[in-house]
Amino acid sequence: MAELEGAIQRLWERLPQIGSFAFEASNGAGSATDWCGRGEGEVRVTHHQGGWLFTEQGRYTTPHGKVLAMHNRFWWQRTARGIMLSHLRHEQPVELFELLPQGDGRWLTAEPHRCGQDHYSAELTLREDGFLLAWQIRGPRKNEHLGYRYRAR
Repeated sequence: MAELEGAIQRLWERLPQIGSFAFEASNGAGSATDWCGRGEGEVRVTHHQGGWLFTEQGRYTTPHGKVLAMHNRFWWQRTARGIMLSHLRHEQPVELFELLPQGDGRWLTAEPHRCGQDHYSAELTLREDGFLLAWQIRGPRKNEHLGYRYRAR
């Protein structure tokens, strides 16, 4: 139990140190979307209802070189077993998934998030300067991978 609490505490203490993000999005076999490209930007971390709120603002570059403004708001909350990640859309939280420590430095989705026929899951890996968050989105028309790298200020 102390090992579980220690792993949760290490990630929890890392979250408010984050100051930037970068990601690459790619399609896998069978995907019918055009969700490819890369993004980067800043993260402002604030307290939010007992958790940490990531307000992300940056730029997304399409595979064709078009640059678009982007923003996201993610809410991180402690749970008894790990960390819950929610997306704040129009101020309403959408619970994505609970990440559970695996004992080898990785965190895995307890249960995939369902959005229609699509399933969202992730793997988080702590790094010395932040963490990696690898998303997988699978469904009848989707097979996408998003590789996020969050860095400390």
